[in-house]
Amino acid sequence: MKYYEFFAPFYALVKAPTKQKAMSIYKKRVWENGPDDWRECSRDYALMRFAMDHHPATTDIPVTLNEFTDTDADVLIVTCQPGGLQNAN
Repeated sequence: MKYYEFFAPFYALVKAPTKQKAMSIYKKRVWENGPDDWRECSRDYALMRFAMDHHPATTDIPVTLNEFTDTDADVLIVTCQPGGLQNAN
């Protein structure tokens, strides 16, 4: 599985086997016009971003890992605001 971080117009962290599938998921579940800015990221980066988004002080580690690896979860993070999280390059 690969991980894709979309920055605009809405932030999302998407899990998909290919870039084309990730784009399709983003268009279907986040923004129908598609992303303006995106990149593929490592599993480790995606896991850290996911964990940071899930209130690390109150979330049990096994629960977080289980949610991250859930095969039915393709959109791991999405924001409601344009631009979302800041690009962490």
